[in-house]
Amino acid sequence: MALHSSILARSMSIDPAVMQQVSTPENLNILYTGPRMAQFLRDNKIESGQQSLTVLGHRGSGKNRVCSAGDAPNIRPSIMENTIKSLALAAENGVDFVEFDVQVTKDGHAVIFHDDYIITDDKGLPNARRIGDLTLQEYLSMGFQADGLEIRRPLVRKANDGSICKWIVNVQDRLCTLKDAFENVPLCVGFNIEVKFDDEIEVSEVDLQRVIGTVLKEVAMYAKGRKVFYSSFHPDAVDLLRKMQTEYPVLFLTDAGTHLYKDERRNSIESAVELCLKCGLQGIVSEVRAILQNPELVSKVRDAGLCLLTYGDLNNFVEVLQKQKETGVDGVIVDHVLEMVSAVRNATISGITFNIP
Repeated sequence: MALHSSILARSMSIDPAVMQQVSTPENLNILYTGPRMAQFLRDNKIESGQQSLTVLGHRGSGKNRVCSAGDAPNIRPSIMENTIKSLALAAENGVDFVEFDVQVTKDGHAVIFHDDYIITDDKGLPNARRIGDLTLQEYLSMGFQADGLEIRRPLVRKANDGSICKWIVNVQDRLCTLKDAFENVPLCVGFNIEVKFDDEIEVSEVDLQRVIGTVLKEVAMYAKGRKVFYSSFHPDAVDLLRKMQTEYPVLFLTDAGTHLYKDERRNSIESAVELCLKCGLQGIVSEVRAILQNPELVSKVRDAGLCLLTYGDLNNFVEVLQKQKETGVDGVIVDHVLEMVSAVRNATISGITFNIP
């Protein structure tokens, strides 16, 4: 994707000459590389030279499980993901950062929601719409409503088998905006803002600029000193995130070959490292299975001066965190927040052998 500094500058009201200056790799690589990024993540929690894992709460206090018909019910208490209650509880339980997904409504508001489609039960029929096709008012009218207001459009989800199922959680909360999160989540916890794009459609340069420009504008307005870094699975999006701002780190999300895409930049750690160095990014967020199967990949990332975080269901096992700590992974995104924070903070991670099938 060829993007010119003058176009980026106009979209963000930045002097093109200044934009040209900050968009050079020499300037971009100065920010948050290597050990400085690790320190940014850990907030000086490294003691006595010991490696310390940064813990990030996935969608706040953990993603909600989607159950198909016949699945066993979830025995873990759940709180509505990507909501203020979920984010705030994760902060209370001691995470360093909360990770959440941001999309932009058609009238230009950054909102927090994971799925490509938001689906409501409209009189017994599922109605699926993209966030980008909704106004903010339409978006906030869906699902649980605060102050005891009637739920007119309950949320449902599409399961892996294609069936539509109720979105069931133990603790409900209303949908929220990025502004809501900045204003209502304790300042002590950092934000990992994942900028979401649908893998199934081709995103135009105009849409990339519109979405990213909106997110950056709101972060600039509401961050107020909070630690923030950006991430995205979209290679052109992370490139643009780096070009349009240099204040906050940008990390590239990758399945690292556990799922394959037409865009080869998404299919391996080696390709992710190449993209990061080319675009002046600060690190990689990899599916954990790739790292467990090939621990030597950690040194490849670190030797490139990049930080490495991981995500995935296996990060909810203490022994998996131990293995990553030993190999030099910088941080882990987890769903079982309280258990994993306790294991890391209380040094209860023990050397248990864990074999990945």
